[in-house]
Formats: sequence, C-alpha cells, structure tokens
Amino acid sequence: MDNTGLFVVVTLAVIFVIPYLYMRISALRSVGKPVPALDQISAIESNTSQAVFLYFMSKNCSMCKSMSPVIEKLESDNPNIVTIDINQSPELAKNFHVYGTPTLMKIKDGFIKKVKLGKLSKKKIDQFIDD
Repeated sequence: MDNTGLFVVVTLAVIFVIPYLYMRISALRSVGKPVPALDQISAIESNTSQAVFLYFMSKNCSMCKSMSPVIEKLESDNPNIVTIDINQSPELAKNFHVYGTPTLMKIKDGFIKKVKLGKLSKKKIDQFIDD
C-alpha cells in the first residue's frame, strides 16, 4: 500500500491547521492581560471604566467584508466600538497580539476581557457586546 496519499493529507493538515491554531491560542492568551497604550486610538479615552470594543479588520479580508457592515451600524449607535484597519496600524495590531482578522476584542478597566477571532453573525456580535 502506498502511503503517499496519507502523507499529502497530513502535510496539508499541518500547513493549514497549525497557523489557525496559533492564531486562536494567541487570541486566547491575550485575555486578562493589561491593555497596551491606547493613545494611538484617538476615539478612546484611556481612563474610561466602560467597556470598549476594538474591531481589527483588513480591507482585503473576505470575512471582514461581510462582517464590517454590521460593525459599522453598531459603531454609529455605540461610540465605544472602534474599527482598526491592521494594514494602516500594523504596530497597534501587534501590540494587541492580533494575528488574524476579523478580531473583536472587549477591553474594560485596563484589561483585555474577551477576544473573538473569525467571522461572527449579527446575533453573536450582539451577544459579545451585551455580555
């Protein structure tokens, strides 16, 4: 029996699964850590005790394109939601340990409280913001 097919399947799994898991684990590891300096984001007051939501996105990300209209509508109703294009602010994304888009992050009392990576439905975005 030839194991070439098995080798190809395992190789492809490693190539695609390991980076995905790295992004997920990095996002989860950032929860509970202190927030980097927010002075680069003019829309946020750094001493606020209200929750602030950061939406990291990229204009060339297909999942971001479908999620951005929902976030933009919520952003017009809620001033505590800020959209950050990682192509325009790569250093900010690096400081927040954002390695994949779309990423939605909840910040409160100077700490990262929750992080969601990947495409979210309107219902899940509303749940994320309401919690």
